[in-house]
Amino acid sequence: MRHSSIVMRSLFASAILLLAFSNCSKRKVKPVEPAMRFYFFQSNLELELIKETKLPGIAIGKVNAKDNVEITAYVEVTEKDTTFTYFQVNCPDRLKAQCEDGKAYFPSTSRVDTHYVAGLLDSGKAFVSEKAAGTIVGKTDYEVINSIRQWLLTPEKIKSIDLSKVNAGIFNIALALEFPKPDDRLKVVNELVLLPNLVGQTSPKDPRHAAIVKRFAALRETGKDGSGLILPEAGSYLIENWKLQKDVMEKQLYSEFAVRANSYKGLVVQFNKFKNHYLIPEMLFQLIAKDGAYSAKGLPFQYLSLSDSSQSAMDIVKKFQTNFDPLSVVANGKLEFKENEGVFLHITQMDGSGNLGSDETLEVLSIIAEESGGSIGFRIKLKAGEVILTPLATTDYLLTSGQGFKEFLATIPKDYKEIFKTNPYEKAVVLVAAKFGEGGFNEEIGEMQYRLSTQDRYWMVYEIVRSHPNIKRDKESSGSFVTSYGSASDGTCFNDFQWRQPKGQFYVSGVYAGCNGESGETPKREEELCFEELGPDTIYITFPASDLRSDKPRIDIELQNESSVCQYINRLVFDSKKYKGESGGE
Repeated sequence: MRHSSIVMRSLFASAILLLAFSNCSKRKVKPVEPAMRFYFFQSNLELELIKETKLPGIAIGKVNAKDNVEITAYVEVTEKDTTFTYFQVNCPDRLKAQCEDGKAYFPSTSRVDTHYVAGLLDSGKAFVSEKAAGTIVGKTDYEVINSIRQWLLTPEKIKSIDLSKVNAGIFNIALALEFPKPDDRLKVVNELVLLPNLVGQTSPKDPRHAAIVKRFAALRETGKDGSGLILPEAGSYLIENWKLQKDVMEKQLYSEFAVRANSYKGLVVQFNKFKNHYLIPEMLFQLIAKDGAYSAKGLPFQYLSLSDSSQSAMDIVKKFQTNFDPLSVVANGKLEFKENEGVFLHITQMDGSGNLGSDETLEVLSIIAEESGGSIGFRIKLKAGEVILTPLATTDYLLTSGQGFKEFLATIPKDYKEIFKTNPYEKAVVLVAAKFGEGGFNEEIGEMQYRLSTQDRYWMVYEIVRSHPNIKRDKESSGSFVTSYGSASDGTCFNDFQWRQPKGQFYVSGVYAGCNGESGETPKREEELCFEELGPDTIYITFPASDLRSDKPRIDIELQNESSVCQYINRLVFDSKKYKGESGGE
Protein backbone atom coordinates (compact mmCIF):
# COMPACT_ATOMS: atom_id res chain seq x y z
CA MET A 1 0.00 0.00 0.00
CA ARG A 2 2.79 2.34 0.95
CA HIS A 3 4.70 1.44 -2.24
CA SER A 4 1.56 2.12 -4.25
CA SER A 5 1.22 5.55 -2.60
CA ILE A 6 4.81 6.45 -3.42
CA VAL A 7 4.32 5.41 -7.05
CA MET A 8 1.16 7.51 -7.30
CA ARG A 9 2.91 10.56 -5.86
CA SER A 10 5.76 10.04 -8.29
CA LEU A 11 3.42 9.82 -11.26
CA PHE A 12 1.55 12.91 -10.06
CA ALA A 13 4.81 14.88 -9.79
CA SER A 14 5.86 13.73 -13.28
CA ALA A 15 2.53 14.85 -14.68
CA ILE A 16 2.95 18.31 -13.16
CA LEU A 17 6.47 18.52 -14.56
CA LEU A 18 5.27 17.42 -18.00
CA LEU A 19 2.46 19.99 -17.89
CA ALA A 20 4.92 22.69 -16.96
CA PHE A 21 7.17 21.80 -19.87
CA SER A 22 4.22 21.75 -22.27
CA ASN A 23 3.39 25.35 -21.35
CA CYS A 24 6.90 26.77 -21.15
CA SER A 25 8.44 28.72 -23.96
CA LYS A 26 11.44 27.89 -26.11
CA ARG A 27 14.10 30.58 -26.21
CA LYS A 28 16.99 30.87 -28.66
CA VAL A 29 19.71 33.47 -28.27
CA LYS A 30 21.97 34.24 -31.22
CA PRO A 31 24.89 36.49 -30.27
CA VAL A 32 25.56 39.46 -32.54
CA GLU A 33 29.32 39.59 -32.95
CA PRO A 34 30.72 42.12 -33.14
CA ALA A 35 28.07 44.20 -31.38
CA MET A 36 26.08 46.61 -33.55
CA ARG A 37 24.31 49.92 -32.93
CA PHE A 38 20.74 51.10 -33.23
CA TYR A 39 20.53 53.99 -35.70
CA PHE A 40 17.61 56.34 -35.06
CA PHE A 41 16.05 57.69 -38.25
CA GLN A 42 15.35 61.07 -36.66
CA SER A 43 16.51 62.75 -33.44
CA ASN A 44 12.94 63.03 -32.10
CA LEU A 45 12.19 59.29 -32.34
CA GLU A 46 12.27 57.02 -29.30
CA LEU A 47 12.74 53.30 -28.70
CA GLU A 48 11.07 51.65 -25.72
CA LEU A 49 13.14 49.02 -23.92
CA ILE A 50 11.64 46.16 -21.92
CA LYS A 51 13.07 44.24 -18.99
CA GLU A 52 12.54 40.71 -20.32
CA THR A 53 11.19 38.80 -23.32
CA LYS A 54 8.14 37.40 -21.53
CA LEU A 55 4.88 38.92 -22.68
CA PRO A 56 3.48 41.44 -22.19
CA GLY A 57 6.92 42.86 -21.27
CA ILE A 58 7.80 45.30 -18.52
CA ALA A 59 8.84 48.69 -19.90
CA ILE A 60 11.92 50.14 -18.24
CA GLY A 61 12.26 53.37 -20.22
CA LYS A 62 12.79 54.97 -23.62
CA VAL A 63 16.04 55.73 -25.42
CA ASN A 64 16.77 58.07 -28.31
CA ALA A 65 19.56 59.22 -30.61
CA LYS A 66 21.50 60.63 -27.67
CA ASP A 67 21.93 57.13 -26.22
CA ASN A 68 24.48 54.60 -27.39
CA VAL A 69 22.23 51.55 -27.91
CA GLU A 70 24.47 48.50 -28.54
CA ILE A 71 22.90 45.35 -29.97
CA THR A 72 24.45 42.19 -28.53
CA ALA A 73 22.04 39.36 -29.45
CA TYR A 74 19.02 38.31 -31.44
CA VAL A 75 16.41 36.42 -29.40
CA GLU A 76 13.64 34.09 -30.59
CA VAL A 77 10.89 33.09 -28.16
CA THR A 78 8.39 30.44 -29.27
CA GLU A 79 5.07 30.18 -27.47
CA LYS A 80 2.59 27.57 -28.70
CA ASP A 81 3.88 27.55 -32.33
CA THR A 82 4.11 31.35 -32.41
CA THR A 83 7.58 32.90 -32.55
CA PHE A 84 8.29 36.38 -31.20
CA THR A 85 11.61 38.03 -31.92
CA TYR A 86 13.62 40.59 -29.96
CA PHE A 87 16.99 42.26 -29.88
CA GLN A 88 19.08 42.24 -26.74
CA VAL A 89 21.00 45.41 -25.90
CA ASN A 90 23.50 46.56 -23.35
CA CYS A 91 21.47 48.62 -20.92
CA PRO A 92 22.26 52.34 -21.37
CA ASP A 93 23.90 53.96 -18.33
CA ARG A 94 20.89 56.05 -17.34
CA LEU A 95 18.61 52.97 -17.22
CA LYS A 96 20.92 50.44 -15.58
CA ALA A 97 19.04 50.53 -12.29
CA GLN A 98 15.96 49.11 -14.04
CA CYS A 99 17.81 46.39 -16.00
CA GLU A 100 18.71 42.84 -15.01
CA ASP A 101 22.32 41.76 -15.55
CA GLY A 102 22.91 44.94 -17.57
CA LYS A 103 20.61 43.77 -20.37
CA ALA A 104 17.40 45.05 -21.94
CA TYR A 105 15.31 44.15 -25.00
CA PHE A 106 13.09 45.57 -27.71
CA PRO A 107 10.78 43.84 -30.25
CA SER A 108 12.28 43.32 -33.70
CA THR A 109 9.29 45.18 -35.18
CA SER A 110 10.70 48.40 -33.70
CA ARG A 111 13.36 48.44 -36.38
CA VAL A 112 13.38 48.30 -40.17
CA ASP A 113 15.84 45.94 -41.80
CA THR A 114 18.33 47.54 -44.21
CA HIS A 115 17.33 44.99 -46.87
CA TYR A 116 13.73 46.20 -46.64
CA VAL A 117 14.84 49.79 -47.27
CA ALA A 118 17.01 48.66 -50.20
CA GLY A 119 14.02 46.83 -51.68
CA LEU A 120 11.88 49.96 -51.52
CA LEU A 121 14.51 52.05 -53.27
CA ASP A 122 15.25 49.42 -55.89
CA SER A 123 11.55 49.37 -56.80
CA GLY A 124 11.24 53.18 -56.86
CA LYS A 125 8.94 53.36 -53.83
CA ALA A 126 8.61 56.04 -51.22
CA PHE A 127 10.24 55.37 -47.86
CA VAL A 128 7.67 55.63 -45.09
CA SER A 129 8.45 54.21 -41.67
CA GLU A 130 5.29 54.43 -39.59
CA LYS A 131 6.26 52.19 -36.66
CA ALA A 132 10.00 51.65 -36.69
CA ALA A 133 12.26 54.11 -34.89
CA GLY A 134 15.36 53.12 -36.83
CA THR A 135 17.55 50.30 -38.07
CA ILE A 136 20.57 48.30 -36.89
CA VAL A 137 24.00 48.97 -38.36
CA GLY A 138 27.64 48.24 -37.65
CA LYS A 139 29.39 50.60 -35.24
CA THR A 140 31.58 52.09 -37.97
CA ASP A 141 28.58 52.47 -40.28
CA TYR A 142 26.82 54.71 -37.76
CA GLU A 143 28.96 57.75 -38.51
CA VAL A 144 29.20 56.84 -42.20
CA ILE A 145 25.42 57.26 -42.52
CA ASN A 146 25.57 60.64 -40.82
CA SER A 147 28.36 61.80 -43.15
CA ILE A 148 26.49 60.66 -46.27
CA ARG A 149 23.26 62.32 -45.13
CA GLN A 150 25.07 65.61 -44.60
CA TRP A 151 26.76 65.34 -48.01
CA LEU A 152 23.51 64.50 -49.85
CA LEU A 153 21.68 67.35 -48.15
CA THR A 154 24.34 70.05 -48.63
CA PRO A 155 26.84 68.89 -51.30
CA GLU A 156 27.87 72.50 -51.94
CA LYS A 157 29.40 72.65 -48.44
CA ILE A 158 31.19 69.30 -48.28
CA LYS A 159 34.62 69.39 -49.91
CA SER A 160 35.68 65.85 -49.11
CA ILE A 161 33.93 62.48 -48.95
CA ASP A 162 35.14 58.92 -49.50
CA LEU A 163 32.56 56.48 -50.93
CA SER A 164 35.06 53.92 -52.17
CA LYS A 165 34.24 51.35 -49.49
CA VAL A 166 30.68 52.30 -48.58
CA ASN A 167 28.16 49.46 -48.56
CA ALA A 168 25.19 50.08 -50.86
CA GLY A 169 22.72 49.17 -48.11
CA ILE A 170 24.24 51.76 -45.78
CA PHE A 171 24.23 54.40 -48.52
CA ASN A 172 20.57 53.66 -49.26
CA ILE A 173 19.62 54.24 -45.62
CA ALA A 174 21.04 57.76 -45.86
CA LEU A 175 19.44 58.31 -49.28
CA ALA A 176 16.01 57.13 -48.12
CA LEU A 177 16.07 59.27 -44.98
CA GLU A 178 17.00 62.50 -46.76
CA PHE A 179 14.90 61.88 -49.89
CA PRO A 180 11.95 59.63 -49.00
CA LYS A 181 9.85 60.82 -51.98
CA PRO A 182 10.68 59.17 -55.34
CA ASP A 183 10.56 62.45 -57.29
CA ASP A 184 13.07 64.13 -54.99
CA ARG A 185 15.26 61.03 -54.90
CA LEU A 186 15.27 60.79 -58.71
CA LYS A 187 16.96 64.19 -58.99
CA VAL A 188 19.76 63.13 -56.63
CA VAL A 189 20.26 59.68 -58.17
CA ASN A 190 20.37 61.18 -61.67
CA GLU A 191 23.25 63.36 -60.51
CA LEU A 192 25.01 60.56 -58.63
CA VAL A 193 25.15 58.49 -61.81
CA LEU A 194 26.97 61.33 -63.55
CA LEU A 195 29.62 61.86 -60.85
CA PRO A 196 32.23 59.37 -62.17
CA ASN A 197 32.41 61.32 -65.46
CA LEU A 198 32.47 64.73 -63.78
CA VAL A 199 35.26 64.17 -61.26
CA GLY A 200 37.96 66.78 -61.80
CA GLN A 201 35.99 68.83 -64.34
CA THR A 202 35.83 72.52 -63.51
CA SER A 203 34.00 73.98 -66.52
CA PRO A 204 32.01 71.37 -68.52
CA LYS A 205 30.67 72.44 -71.90
CA ASP A 206 27.16 71.08 -71.17
CA PRO A 207 25.39 73.70 -69.00
CA ARG A 208 23.52 70.93 -67.18
CA HIS A 209 26.82 69.30 -66.21
CA ALA A 210 28.18 72.69 -65.19
CA ALA A 211 25.27 73.16 -62.78
CA ILE A 212 26.01 69.78 -61.13
CA VAL A 213 29.72 70.55 -60.81
CA LYS A 214 28.82 73.85 -59.21
CA ARG A 215 26.54 72.11 -56.70
CA PHE A 216 28.97 69.34 -55.66
CA ALA A 217 31.98 71.06 -54.09
CA ALA A 218 33.87 67.77 -53.73
CA LEU A 219 34.00 67.40 -57.52
CA ARG A 220 36.04 70.58 -57.83
CA GLU A 221 38.36 69.63 -54.94
CA THR A 222 39.45 66.28 -56.35
CA GLY A 223 43.23 66.10 -56.67
CA LYS A 224 43.88 68.44 -53.76
CA ASP A 225 45.48 67.00 -50.64
CA GLY A 226 42.90 65.70 -48.18
CA SER A 227 39.98 66.86 -50.29
CA GLY A 228 37.76 65.74 -53.12
CA LEU A 229 35.37 62.95 -54.00
CA ILE A 230 36.57 59.34 -53.89
CA LEU A 231 34.23 56.93 -55.67
CA PRO A 232 34.21 53.13 -55.95
CA GLU A 233 35.63 51.55 -59.07
CA ALA A 234 33.53 51.55 -62.23
CA GLY A 235 31.10 48.63 -62.19
CA SER A 236 30.98 48.50 -58.39
CA TYR A 237 27.69 47.45 -56.79
CA LEU A 238 27.08 50.91 -55.37
CA ILE A 239 27.36 52.68 -58.73
CA GLU A 240 25.37 49.97 -60.50
CA ASN A 241 22.67 50.30 -57.85
CA TRP A 242 22.43 54.03 -58.55
CA LYS A 243 21.89 53.20 -62.23
CA LEU A 244 19.23 50.64 -61.34
CA GLN A 245 17.32 53.12 -59.19
CA LYS A 246 17.55 55.77 -61.89
CA ASP A 247 16.20 53.42 -64.58
CA VAL A 248 13.33 52.19 -62.39
CA MET A 249 12.20 55.65 -61.27
CA GLU A 250 12.45 57.14 -64.75
CA LYS A 251 10.46 54.27 -66.24
CA GLN A 252 7.76 54.76 -63.61
CA LEU A 253 7.66 58.51 -64.19
CA TYR A 254 7.33 58.26 -67.96
CA SER A 255 4.66 55.56 -67.79
CA GLU A 256 2.55 57.33 -65.18
CA PHE A 257 3.06 61.02 -65.96
CA ALA A 258 -0.15 61.46 -67.96
CA VAL A 259 -2.30 60.33 -65.03
CA ARG A 260 -0.52 62.35 -62.34
CA ALA A 261 -3.23 64.99 -62.63
CA ASN A 262 -6.77 65.05 -63.99
CA SER A 263 -6.29 68.40 -65.73
CA TYR A 264 -3.77 69.92 -68.09
CA LYS A 265 -3.14 72.67 -65.58
CA GLY A 266 -2.18 70.03 -63.03
CA LEU A 267 0.14 68.32 -65.52
CA VAL A 268 1.85 71.63 -66.29
CA VAL A 269 2.63 71.95 -62.58
CA GLN A 270 3.92 68.38 -62.54
CA PHE A 271 6.12 68.99 -65.60
CA ASN A 272 7.69 72.17 -64.26
CA LYS A 273 8.56 70.67 -60.88
CA PHE A 274 11.23 68.71 -62.78
CA LYS A 275 12.80 71.80 -64.37
CA ASN A 276 16.03 71.37 -62.39
CA HIS A 277 16.26 67.61 -62.95
CA TYR A 278 18.93 66.37 -65.34
CA LEU A 279 17.28 65.68 -68.75
CA ILE A 280 13.85 64.91 -67.28
CA PRO A 281 12.10 67.96 -68.89
CA GLU A 282 13.64 67.10 -72.25
CA MET A 283 12.58 63.45 -72.04
CA LEU A 284 9.04 64.37 -70.96
CA PHE A 285 8.80 66.90 -73.78
CA GLN A 286 9.72 64.22 -76.32
CA LEU A 287 7.16 61.86 -74.81
CA ILE A 288 4.32 64.38 -74.76
CA ALA A 289 5.03 66.11 -78.10
CA LYS A 290 5.65 63.00 -80.23
CA ASP A 291 3.61 63.25 -83.45
CA GLY A 292 1.92 66.38 -82.15
CA ALA A 293 1.11 69.54 -84.10
CA TYR A 294 2.08 72.95 -82.74
CA SER A 295 1.90 76.54 -83.96
CA ALA A 296 5.29 78.16 -83.39
CA LYS A 297 6.42 81.68 -82.55
CA GLY A 298 9.93 83.05 -82.19
CA LEU A 299 11.72 81.34 -85.09
CA PRO A 300 11.30 81.59 -88.89
CA PHE A 301 8.67 78.85 -89.20
CA GLN A 302 4.97 78.82 -88.35
CA TYR A 303 4.46 75.21 -87.26
CA LEU A 304 6.44 72.41 -85.64
CA SER A 305 5.96 68.69 -85.18
CA LEU A 306 8.19 66.02 -83.66
CA SER A 307 7.72 63.36 -86.31
CA ASP A 308 9.63 60.74 -88.29
CA SER A 309 10.15 62.94 -91.36
CA SER A 310 9.45 66.39 -92.77
CA GLN A 311 6.62 65.01 -94.89
CA SER A 312 4.92 63.31 -91.96
CA ALA A 313 5.29 66.53 -89.95
CA MET A 314 3.57 68.41 -92.80
CA ASP A 315 0.76 65.83 -92.93
CA ILE A 316 0.18 65.99 -89.16
CA VAL A 317 0.01 69.81 -89.16
CA LYS A 318 -2.40 69.90 -92.14
CA LYS A 319 -4.60 67.32 -90.38
CA PHE A 320 -5.22 69.63 -87.45
CA GLN A 321 -4.83 73.06 -89.13
CA THR A 322 -7.82 73.04 -91.49
CA ASN A 323 -7.14 76.51 -92.95
CA PHE A 324 -3.46 75.81 -93.59
CA ASP A 325 -1.73 78.59 -95.55
CA PRO A 326 0.36 77.11 -98.42
CA LEU A 327 2.97 79.80 -97.80
CA SER A 328 3.53 78.59 -94.22
CA VAL A 329 6.68 76.77 -93.21
CA VAL A 330 6.53 73.56 -91.16
CA ALA A 331 9.55 72.42 -89.14
CA ASN A 332 10.15 68.83 -88.19
CA GLY A 333 11.99 68.78 -84.88
CA LYS A 334 14.05 66.17 -83.10
CA LEU A 335 15.95 66.40 -79.84
CA GLU A 336 19.55 65.24 -79.98
CA PHE A 337 21.47 64.36 -76.80
CA LYS A 338 25.19 64.84 -77.30
CA GLU A 339 27.37 63.42 -74.55
CA ASN A 340 29.32 66.09 -72.65
CA GLU A 341 28.02 68.80 -74.99
CA GLY A 342 24.33 69.27 -74.24
CA VAL A 343 20.88 68.93 -75.78
CA PHE A 344 20.11 70.21 -79.26
CA LEU A 345 16.96 70.71 -81.34
CA HIS A 346 17.59 69.54 -84.89
CA ILE A 347 15.15 71.29 -87.24
CA THR A 348 14.36 70.52 -90.89
CA GLN A 349 12.00 72.97 -92.64
CA MET A 350 9.51 72.38 -95.45
CA ASP A 351 7.21 74.89 -97.11
CA GLY A 352 3.59 74.29 -98.05
CA SER A 353 4.57 73.20 -101.54
CA GLY A 354 6.78 70.40 -100.23
CA ASN A 355 10.10 72.11 -100.79
CA LEU A 356 12.76 71.42 -98.16
CA GLY A 357 14.27 74.48 -96.55
CA SER A 358 17.06 75.05 -94.07
CA ASP A 359 18.43 72.35 -91.83
CA GLU A 360 19.89 73.54 -88.52
CA THR A 361 20.76 72.43 -85.02
CA LEU A 362 20.06 74.74 -82.09
CA GLU A 363 21.27 74.26 -78.51
CA VAL A 364 18.46 73.83 -75.97
CA LEU A 365 18.97 75.52 -72.61
CA SER A 366 15.66 74.71 -70.94
CA ILE A 367 12.06 73.61 -71.56
CA ILE A 368 9.06 74.61 -69.49
CA ALA A 369 5.41 73.69 -69.96
CA GLU A 370 2.40 76.02 -69.99
CA GLU A 371 -1.32 75.53 -70.41
CA SER A 372 -2.34 76.71 -73.88
CA GLY A 373 -4.47 75.67 -76.84
CA GLY A 374 -6.77 73.68 -74.57
CA SER A 375 -3.90 71.35 -73.75
CA ILE A 376 -0.19 71.63 -72.90
CA GLY A 377 2.18 73.92 -74.76
CA PHE A 378 5.89 74.59 -74.31
CA ARG A 379 8.36 77.44 -74.08
CA ILE A 380 11.79 76.30 -75.26
CA LYS A 381 14.74 78.51 -74.40
CA LEU A 382 17.49 78.19 -76.98
CA LYS A 383 20.98 79.61 -77.09
CA ALA A 384 19.80 81.42 -80.23
CA GLY A 385 16.50 82.69 -78.78
CA GLU A 386 13.18 81.22 -77.74
CA VAL A 387 10.37 79.31 -79.44
CA ILE A 388 6.82 79.15 -78.06
CA LEU A 389 4.76 76.12 -79.03
CA THR A 390 0.95 76.13 -78.82
CA PRO A 391 -0.79 72.80 -79.49
CA LEU A 392 -3.26 72.50 -82.37
CA ALA A 393 -4.65 69.34 -80.77
CA THR A 394 -4.06 67.10 -77.78
CA THR A 395 -1.33 64.55 -78.47
CA ASP A 396 -1.97 60.81 -78.21
CA TYR A 397 0.06 60.56 -75.02
CA LEU A 398 -2.04 63.19 -73.26
CA LEU A 399 -5.34 61.54 -74.17
CA THR A 400 -4.94 59.47 -70.98
CA SER A 401 -5.02 62.65 -68.90
CA GLY A 402 -7.26 65.68 -68.58
CA GLN A 403 -10.26 65.18 -70.80
CA GLY A 404 -8.92 61.80 -71.81
CA PHE A 405 -8.97 60.64 -68.18
CA LYS A 406 -12.54 61.87 -67.82
CA GLU A 407 -13.46 59.90 -70.91
CA PHE A 408 -11.85 56.82 -69.38
CA LEU A 409 -13.94 57.27 -66.23
CA ALA A 410 -17.06 57.57 -68.39
CA THR A 411 -16.44 54.03 -69.71
CA ILE A 412 -16.62 52.56 -66.20
CA PRO A 413 -20.10 51.29 -65.28
CA LYS A 414 -22.07 53.41 -62.80
CA ASP A 415 -23.10 50.32 -60.85
CA TYR A 416 -20.27 49.03 -58.64
CA LYS A 417 -21.92 45.60 -58.49
CA GLU A 418 -21.64 45.32 -62.26
CA ILE A 419 -17.95 46.25 -62.03
CA PHE A 420 -17.30 43.37 -59.62
CA LYS A 421 -19.35 40.94 -61.73
CA THR A 422 -17.51 41.68 -64.98
CA ASN A 423 -13.88 42.12 -63.82
CA PRO A 424 -11.20 40.23 -61.86
CA TYR A 425 -11.10 41.35 -58.21
CA GLU A 426 -7.97 43.53 -58.40
CA LYS A 427 -9.11 45.32 -61.55
CA ALA A 428 -12.60 45.82 -60.10
CA VAL A 429 -11.14 47.46 -57.00
CA VAL A 430 -9.10 49.89 -59.14
CA LEU A 431 -12.10 50.79 -61.29
CA VAL A 432 -14.34 51.35 -58.26
CA ALA A 433 -11.64 53.49 -56.62
CA ALA A 434 -11.12 55.65 -59.73
CA LYS A 435 -14.85 55.99 -60.43
CA PHE A 436 -16.20 56.59 -56.93
CA GLY A 437 -13.24 57.33 -54.67
CA GLU A 438 -11.62 60.58 -53.63
CA GLY A 439 -7.95 61.12 -54.39
CA GLY A 440 -5.59 60.65 -57.30
CA PHE A 441 -1.82 60.71 -57.63
CA ASN A 442 -0.19 61.01 -54.20
CA GLU A 443 3.22 62.68 -54.48
CA GLU A 444 4.20 61.60 -50.97
CA ILE A 445 4.20 57.92 -51.92
CA GLY A 446 4.57 58.20 -55.70
CA GLU A 447 1.43 56.16 -56.43
CA MET A 448 -2.28 56.55 -57.08
CA GLN A 449 -4.27 56.55 -53.84
CA TYR A 450 -8.02 56.75 -53.41
CA ARG A 451 -10.21 56.61 -50.33
CA LEU A 452 -13.77 55.42 -49.85
CA SER A 453 -15.69 56.45 -46.74
CA THR A 454 -18.43 54.41 -45.12
CA GLN A 455 -20.18 57.73 -44.57
CA ASP A 456 -21.46 57.55 -48.15
CA ARG A 457 -19.83 54.47 -49.73
CA TYR A 458 -20.49 51.78 -47.14
CA TRP A 459 -21.81 49.16 -49.57
CA MET A 460 -18.81 49.57 -51.86
CA VAL A 461 -16.45 49.11 -48.92
CA TYR A 462 -18.47 46.07 -47.85
CA GLU A 463 -18.21 44.60 -51.36
CA ILE A 464 -14.44 45.18 -51.46
CA VAL A 465 -14.09 43.25 -48.19
CA ARG A 466 -16.49 40.36 -48.76
CA SER A 467 -15.44 39.80 -52.41
CA HIS A 468 -11.76 39.45 -51.50
CA PRO A 469 -10.28 36.01 -52.34
CA ASN A 470 -9.16 35.72 -48.69
CA ILE A 471 -12.79 35.84 -47.49
CA LYS A 472 -15.11 32.85 -47.23
CA ARG A 473 -18.88 33.28 -47.49
CA ASP A 474 -20.99 30.78 -45.57
CA LYS A 475 -24.09 32.80 -46.31
CA GLU A 476 -24.79 36.01 -48.20
CA SER A 477 -23.91 38.17 -45.20
CA SER A 478 -21.62 36.03 -43.05
CA GLY A 479 -18.58 33.83 -43.27
CA SER A 480 -14.99 33.39 -42.18
CA PHE A 481 -11.38 34.13 -43.20
CA VAL A 482 -9.35 31.82 -45.42
CA THR A 483 -6.49 32.15 -42.91
CA SER A 484 -7.83 31.18 -39.49
CA TYR A 485 -4.94 32.24 -37.20
CA GLY A 486 -3.07 35.48 -36.77
CA SER A 487 -0.71 37.27 -34.40
CA ALA A 488 -0.01 40.98 -34.04
CA SER A 489 3.01 42.99 -32.99
CA ASP A 490 1.24 43.95 -29.77
CA GLY A 491 1.54 40.36 -28.58
CA THR A 492 -2.09 39.34 -29.17
CA CYS A 493 -3.10 36.22 -31.04
CA PHE A 494 -6.52 35.20 -32.37
CA ASN A 495 -7.92 32.31 -34.35
CA ASP A 496 -11.20 31.07 -35.89
CA PHE A 497 -12.11 34.45 -37.42
CA GLN A 498 -15.73 34.99 -38.41
CA TRP A 499 -17.57 37.94 -39.96
CA ARG A 500 -21.18 38.99 -40.24
CA GLN A 501 -23.03 41.96 -41.69
CA PRO A 502 -26.44 42.70 -40.16
CA LYS A 503 -28.21 45.87 -41.29
CA GLY A 504 -25.25 47.94 -42.52
CA GLN A 505 -22.77 46.96 -39.82
CA PHE A 506 -19.69 44.80 -40.45
CA TYR A 507 -18.52 42.76 -37.45
CA VAL A 508 -15.46 40.53 -37.08
CA SER A 509 -14.91 38.12 -34.22
CA GLY A 510 -12.06 35.87 -33.20
CA VAL A 511 -11.11 33.55 -30.39
CA TYR A 512 -8.32 34.97 -28.24
CA ALA A 513 -5.62 32.31 -28.53
CA GLY A 514 -3.31 33.72 -25.88
CA CYS A 515 0.13 33.67 -27.46
CA ASN A 516 1.61 32.54 -24.15
CA GLY A 517 -1.12 30.04 -23.42
CA GLU A 518 -2.77 32.31 -20.85
CA SER A 519 -6.24 32.31 -22.42
CA GLY A 520 -7.54 29.79 -19.90
CA GLU A 521 -9.44 26.53 -20.27
CA THR A 522 -12.42 28.20 -21.99
CA PRO A 523 -11.19 30.59 -24.68
CA LYS A 524 -13.58 33.51 -25.25
CA ARG A 525 -14.73 34.83 -28.60
CA GLU A 526 -14.27 38.58 -28.95
CA GLU A 527 -16.29 40.57 -31.49
CA GLU A 528 -15.80 44.12 -32.75
CA LEU A 529 -17.72 46.46 -35.04
CA CYS A 530 -15.17 47.26 -37.77
CA PHE A 531 -17.18 49.66 -39.94
CA GLU A 532 -20.77 50.73 -40.44
CA GLU A 533 -23.03 52.64 -42.78
CA LEU A 534 -22.87 56.43 -42.19
CA GLY A 535 -19.85 55.81 -39.96
CA PRO A 536 -16.46 57.57 -39.93
CA ASP A 537 -14.45 54.63 -41.28
CA THR A 538 -12.30 54.89 -44.41
CA ILE A 539 -10.65 52.40 -46.72
CA TYR A 540 -7.55 53.35 -48.74
CA ILE A 541 -6.73 51.81 -52.13
CA THR A 542 -3.23 52.33 -53.51
CA PHE A 543 -1.66 51.20 -56.80
CA PRO A 544 1.02 52.30 -59.31
CA ALA A 545 -0.27 54.90 -61.76
CA SER A 546 0.91 52.73 -64.65
CA ASP A 547 -1.55 50.02 -63.49
CA LEU A 548 -4.66 52.19 -63.90
CA ARG A 549 -5.66 50.32 -67.06
CA SER A 550 -3.97 47.02 -66.26
CA ASP A 551 -5.93 43.77 -66.08
CA LYS A 552 -3.70 42.70 -63.19
CA PRO A 553 -3.01 45.84 -61.16
CA ARG A 554 -0.82 45.67 -58.05
CA ILE A 555 -3.17 46.95 -55.37
CA ASP A 556 -2.79 47.61 -51.68
CA ILE A 557 -5.88 47.99 -49.49
CA GLU A 558 -6.03 49.24 -45.93
CA LEU A 559 -8.99 49.78 -43.62
CA GLN A 560 -8.38 52.57 -41.13
CA ASN A 561 -9.14 50.44 -38.07
CA GLU A 562 -6.40 48.90 -35.94
CA SER A 563 -8.47 47.63 -33.03
CA SER A 564 -7.64 44.24 -31.51
CA VAL A 565 -9.77 42.10 -33.85
CA CYS A 566 -10.53 44.43 -36.77
CA GLN A 567 -6.82 44.86 -37.55
CA TYR A 568 -6.84 41.32 -38.92
CA ILE A 569 -8.86 42.49 -41.92
CA ASN A 570 -5.67 44.27 -42.97
CA ARG A 571 -3.30 41.57 -41.76
CA LEU A 572 -5.02 38.42 -43.04
CA VAL A 573 -7.54 39.51 -45.70
CA PHE A 574 -5.91 42.47 -47.46
CA ASP A 575 -2.32 41.53 -46.50
CA SER A 576 -1.68 45.27 -46.35
CA LYS A 577 1.87 46.37 -47.15
CA LYS A 578 1.86 48.53 -44.03
CA TYR A 579 2.79 45.38 -42.12
CA LYS A 580 5.38 44.12 -44.62
CA GLY A 581 8.15 45.90 -42.75
CA GLU A 582 7.40 43.96 -39.57
CA SER A 583 10.23 41.50 -40.00
CA GLY A 584 10.17 38.61 -37.59
CA GLY A 585 13.76 37.62 -38.14
CA GLU A 586 17.14 38.80 -39.09
